[in-house]
Amino acid sequence: MALVASTPRGSQVVACSSEAAAQGVHPAMPVAEAQALVRELTITPHEPSADRRALERLAEACEQFTPCVALEEGEEPQCLLLDISNLEHLWGSEHDLAAQVEKFFTCRGYLVRIAVANTIGLAWALAHFAERAGSSSTPAEDCKSHFAIPSLPVEGLRIGDDTATLLHELGIKTVGQLQLLPREDLASRFGDDLLHRLDQFTGAGREVLLPHRPLAALQAACALDEPTADRAMLMHVLAQLVERLCRQLSARDQGAVLLVCTLGCSAGRAVPLRIGLVEPSANACQILELIELHLESLTLADEIDRVEIRAAVVGRLDQRQRELFANRWPTEPHQLALLVNRLSSRLGCEQVLRAELRPSPMPERAVCYAPMTERRDRKTRRQRDKEKTIAGLSPCLSSLRPLLLHPQPQSLEVVCIAPDGPPQFVWLEGRRERIVHCAGPERIETLWWRGPSVRRDYYRIATESGSHLWIFRQLTNAHWFLHGVFE
Repeated sequence: MALVASTPRGSQVVACSSEAAAQGVHPAMPVAEAQALVRELTITPHEPSADRRALERLAEACEQFTPCVALEEGEEPQCLLLDISNLEHLWGSEHDLAAQVEKFFTCRGYLVRIAVANTIGLAWALAHFAERAGSSSTPAEDCKSHFAIPSLPVEGLRIGDDTATLLHELGIKTVGQLQLLPREDLASRFGDDLLHRLDQFTGAGREVLLPHRPLAALQAACALDEPTADRAMLMHVLAQLVERLCRQLSARDQGAVLLVCTLGCSAGRAVPLRIGLVEPSANACQILELIELHLESLTLADEIDRVEIRAAVVGRLDQRQRELFANRWPTEPHQLALLVNRLSSRLGCEQVLRAELRPSPMPERAVCYAPMTERRDRKTRRQRDKEKTIAGLSPCLSSLRPLLLHPQPQSLEVVCIAPDGPPQFVWLEGRRERIVHCAGPERIETLWWRGPSVRRDYYRIATESGSHLWIFRQLTNAHWFLHGVFE
């Protein structure tokens, strides 16, 4: 049996049975050639829409294993993605759950390949390309040990055919070979899509699983019998709604990251409150406290007749071990998150910021500030080191950069013995000081196609008065500038 479809080159085989494949039939083969190989070949028209509807029915049937079942990306999906996080205890183990899923499909006449992994990309690759003998499923513990990652082909990254062909022409056939190459070279040669897929494969990049049938919205609402402006009454109603919302979140093992609280006024104008959290939370007391802080700075122009609270952005709850000695000083990040939530609710999100590295070789542009309550992906130490390298702050040089950096470099008068040599004397506050120690230069250049070229030689100097400065010479005009001070 073979599925055929009409193409600009004529009718071609799209898929075929194992019996036809054993006789030489393969996808992309002309139908006439396939019929010449197998005289009694059954031809069936390929109907992508019918295949998708059948896969959607299977996705609905798989909701008995997990409430989150999705179809893979693409116009003609062929895989189902099941989120079985924190569900293994219901089936004994992840391996037992995979066996139940395999039995479900086998009883209906399907031949399936199943893999369990920590990321969507790895599970997809293992199900398509991992070599397995005598089994149609890969145990979860084998996937977690990453036994097959280096030997998996680059096609397992879900990249385009053109990219895969180019990688093969360059001699890069496996994921292991690809991971040995510098990321900067891959981005310049293949674009960001290859790195994006590689990060999703390894877990360094975030990938959201969108259920085939969206789950019910995480929200709670209440219409008041009589409009009121009494804040005590509003807090009483909000406490009940928050309790209902937190029960919904806990049932899904999720926590709110962004809450939207809407206060409906009797005049018809609604007052929205956006409450961001540093980490997912389903703690009713904590959420209610943040709402109360927001209400303190809110002036109600009219009475409230309807209250609604909705979890706009959610995340998986983190499991935290309880303290053995409760009276010790709390040093865990959870305590910092609670503090940031309170400060952001009282002062405003734009007033509580965090510093973030940016991929810029210029030190004054290598850092930006963003609200701490904005959702961001957690980064491993290796990722942070890569970001530092991009920004010009490699781990070995990070200690050589000053903590105090002037927003704009300040003009400086310097004396050098040689035209391009190290500095010997510097003028500070109107007096000349001898430089007793000098380290450098460290050259920084910007990319010419991203704006005016910047070329600098940086030096770390110590003067006879004890000042430790970070100065640079502008190579375009030989002018000197003070950029930072070492404390």
